[in-house]
Amino acid sequence: MKIRTTVVCLPVRNLERTLAFYRNALGFSDATNDEGTIVLELPNLSLFLMEKNAFETYSMKARRVAQFPNDGAGVVISCAVETKEEVDTTLEKVLGYGGAVPGGASKDETSGGYIGYFSDPDGYLWELVYPSSNMGN
Repeated sequence: MKIRTTVVCLPVRNLERTLAFYRNALGFSDATNDEGTIVLELPNLSLFLMEKNAFETYSMKARRVAQFPNDGAGVVISCAVETKEEVDTTLEKVLGYGGAVPGGASKDETSGGYIGYFSDPDGYLWELVYPSSNMGN
């Protein structure tokens, strides 16, 4: 199989709140609400945040309904960032836009990287990693 592009679709409860979160807390200034879908372009991945009804219309072909994460969610969106300060600054900003931070960032004893976690207003868990290969820099 040769994949040309990858898209992940996630349902959201409130498009405007979600759009404000991703624009203001995470800096996705080019994110727009287009017909019930917010598109975030990440390296090698397009993330479609879809209004619940739009998501269910789209996913009905596979007989799926929208579900939202809870404390037992098994998905983590993990991103490597360029500086340790980006991890800390992002964790501070998400709190002001409806996100949650389960704890402060710290050095991970297993990987050696500097890691912080946050969830967006719908509960999707993100991991920000400043890789250990950069820790000496």
